[in-house]
This record gives sequence, structure tokens and C-alpha cells, in this order.
Amino acid sequence: MARIRTMKPSFWSSRTAAQVSRDARLLALGLISFADDQGRFLASPAAVIGYVFPNDDDVTPAKFKRWFEELVKAGFVVPYEQAGVKYGVVNFKHQVINRPQPSTYPPPPQKEPWE
Repeated sequence: MARIRTMKPSFWSSRTAAQVSRDARLLALGLISFADDQGRFLASPAAVIGYVFPNDDDVTPAKFKRWFEELVKAGFVVPYEQAGVKYGVVNFKHQVINRPQPSTYPPPPQKEPWE
């Protein structure tokens, strides 16, 4: 479930942010808001584009996949699949979660590298 989130200022100068394009950084911020309190989210292009870029007609699934792959390579997102459904988990290093709620999404099969 999407939540109101506050970004720590350290995100902007982080090594992760420095490794990705401006559009991938915008996607990262959107994924932080889109993810549940465990950082999990539905990683289908349609779901993410509809949430993060609802007013941008020029954001295509191909662009999303390119930006998403930048975030994966930088270690900001870990993609995984359960029963044929694509999910992701976002690195909440720059977040503090108050009153966390349990996830409705399945956990990734492996631990995230930042844990």
C-alpha cells in the first residue's frame, strides 16, 4: 500500500543515487512511496508506471525497464518472482518506518543484500 514517506537528505548525495540517471532517481523515489512497509511492491511495468508516472504519456514499459535495471544494478532494488508474478523490494536505507504494517506480498526467496 502506498504511504506518505519522507526522504532523508542523504539520498541525494548517496553513492546509489550517483550511479543512476535522473529518471531512475525519480523512479526510486516513486518506488519508495509505492512500496509497503517492508519495501515490497508489485513490479509490473503497468502498475509502477500508473502509480509513479500517471501524467507522463512518454513513459513506456521499455523506459521503465531501463530505469528499473539501473536501480537493480546500483543495489537500490532487488527483483524477485513468486508464482509467475514479478515483485521487487526497495532498499529503505534512507527511510524510517513508523508503525510498520505487515506486507501482503510474499517475501523474496533470499535476504536482501542490505540486511
